[in-house]
Amino acid sequence: MGRRFAVDAEPIPTAAGPSAIERGRHLATAVSKCTTCHGDDFSGTELVDDAWFGRLWASNLTPGRGGIAGLDDVDLVRSIRFGVRRDGTSLVMMPAQHLRHLSDADLAAIIAFLRTLEPVDREVPPPSMGPFARVVVALGLAPDLFPAGLVAGTPPRSEVIEPREGADYGAYLVEAGGCKVCHNARLTGGLHPLALPGEPEPPNLTPGGELASWTSEDFVAALRTGLTRDGRVLDPDFMPWPAYSRMSDLELKAIWKYLESLPKLPKGRA
Repeated sequence: MGRRFAVDAEPIPTAAGPSAIERGRHLATAVSKCTTCHGDDFSGTELVDDAWFGRLWASNLTPGRGGIAGLDDVDLVRSIRFGVRRDGTSLVMMPAQHLRHLSDADLAAIIAFLRTLEPVDREVPPPSMGPFARVVVALGLAPDLFPAGLVAGTPPRSEVIEPREGADYGAYLVEAGGCKVCHNARLTGGLHPLALPGEPEPPNLTPGGELASWTSEDFVAALRTGLTRDGRVLDPDFMPWPAYSRMSDLELKAIWKYLESLPKLPKGRA
């Protein structure tokens, strides 16, 4: 937790105007689902408070006290794209390894949107790691807990991809949306080493899983309603389908096209 990372967070062109701010709002609430951890008002929420795991809070992203008012755009680029604080230490459970794929234009739009949020005064406590989390991290079983260690050098970012019902745009949305945080890098599902007791096992999203028998319409309906074609209810505490329901049909169908294009793989994190 005390390791410091020297990163070259390059400035990006500033976004401005109603269309850019609206794009940033959509990306933050529907695509990257920042509200899942940071709360509906973006002021930060308690993620876990457990003697064995530790205590983790998501940051306050509003301009209020304890928020981002004192951070410039480069500080925010460093946090979002590298998972690194201004002092060089790694953020915890910040999916920078996925958000780093955001194009400069989309990242600038998100930052512009955050600047418009209603200020909320909330100073969240620093992270603390319990014995279970320390052992898991020491064994290398949860490298994504400290994202800065996964993002070496200047991370790749995508060029602007024209929104369309294509696998390339779907791949971009899957990366920026952090789907691989739970479904793992191959999207084959399986429980994370730090899964909470009772947490449902993320399914295999490749054609080797249950989606092989689904249609595009089944997929869109599940993410719109939280109900799968076989009547299974998606738990919003673990699968943020309410955020996905805000995505356009074009975006959801692009994701489906990408999932259809994946190789047929067995379930599991191996």
